[in-house]
Amino acid sequence: MNVAVIGIGRIGLPLAVTIASRGHRVTGCDIDADRVARINRAENPLPDEAGLGELLARTIADGSFRATTDTAAGVRDAAVILFAVRVDVDADGRADLSHLLAAVDAVAPALAPGALCIFDTTLPVGTTRRVLAPRLERGGRRLGDDLHVAFSPERLLMGRVIEDLTKYPKVVGGVDPEGGRLAADFYRQTFGGEVLLLSSAEAAELSKLAEGAYRDLNIALANELAMVADVHGLDIAEVIRAANSQPYSHIHVPGTGVGGHCIPVYPRFLMQGEGPSALSALGRAVNDAMPGYVVRRLAALLGGLEGRRVLVLGLTFRPDVAVTFHTNAVDLRRELEALGARVEGHDPLLSPEGIASLGFERAAEPLAGYDAAIVHSYHRAYAGLDWAHIAPVVVDARNALDRAAVEAAGVRYLGVGRPPTPAR
Repeated sequence: MNVAVIGIGRIGLPLAVTIASRGHRVTGCDIDADRVARINRAENPLPDEAGLGELLARTIADGSFRATTDTAAGVRDAAVILFAVRVDVDADGRADLSHLLAAVDAVAPALAPGALCIFDTTLPVGTTRRVLAPRLERGGRRLGDDLHVAFSPERLLMGRVIEDLTKYPKVVGGVDPEGGRLAADFYRQTFGGEVLLLSSAEAAELSKLAEGAYRDLNIALANELAMVADVHGLDIAEVIRAANSQPYSHIHVPGTGVGGHCIPVYPRFLMQGEGPSALSALGRAVNDAMPGYVVRRLAALLGGLEGRRVLVLGLTFRPDVAVTFHTNAVDLRRELEALGARVEGHDPLLSPEGIASLGFERAAEPLAGYDAAIVHSYHRAYAGLDWAHIAPVVVDARNALDRAAVEAAGVRYLGVGRPPTPAR
């Protein structure tokens, strides 16, 4: 089968090469000419994505996968077109579909008769039917006749996309009944895992938003409980461990907010006015406030931050993945600077330009002489750090460190919802 994947970024490229490795001929379409050229040379643009380099090299070598900037040519002979184009939020917190709409407009005139278009992303409820399918029809194909459309949300974690493609059931919903059936058959044949065919594209869209809202609200609950623990001088790690020993409790880990492409974005798709969303709005407010809360706790511990040198370690949105979308490291910098701190940033996964793009002054190595260090993303590369040389106080912004090891180095520890080490 000829398959086209529109958008070969963090999700689309692992998806494309995996499909190619399963016996299909895949064309990856992208507007980034440099990325396309590198991929066609089998140069892996995502070295932190497990297993991608090997699959890319193999599928380029055997001719089952190629990349192009000519989207129309790439889809002309494709029986299945997967859209893996990122959707974000605009300045007003509403879904920004601009990149996806541009991709749809490029594909529509070139669709083959009977083509199946699957939107493998996350969207506000109703977007596939009301917005995207009609734009595809502008190319001259008629929905349900010689065009089929379905929605199937990605259920993947960056860094392990290839593993996750077959780890969880694939959720599918069609705009037209045949589109749903064809999409379900495609995923069963390609990945061989369980496929959940829902009654409509809207049901599939809402299922993905439900996943994201659940996680955001769960983290907001953990953060509120952490603040209660701070009031009473309790360790939230101990409290959550006890609560989760009961099988109906699944409280997540508190921290300085939520970053990345997904969790801080998808609840806002529910907050666009197309249904009740009071809880999603509250969860966003709680999580967005956490960087400021943690910085104020540090200020109280140090007796103020004016003129203090503070190092933020790990600027990506999560450990060991070089992605900075909606990273809370930026929020920490803003809150620290508002209280007069002199802030520097360090991240072994980012270039000097990448660090500067986040507004940070780059920390010089060796890392030493700071008044405090905040560990935002605890990369594997940080496991051997000598905390005593870096700063007398370490803030564990994700409750990811070994507290005993930090304190054994003679350094004061401060976690989220965890009492600080007493001053000596």
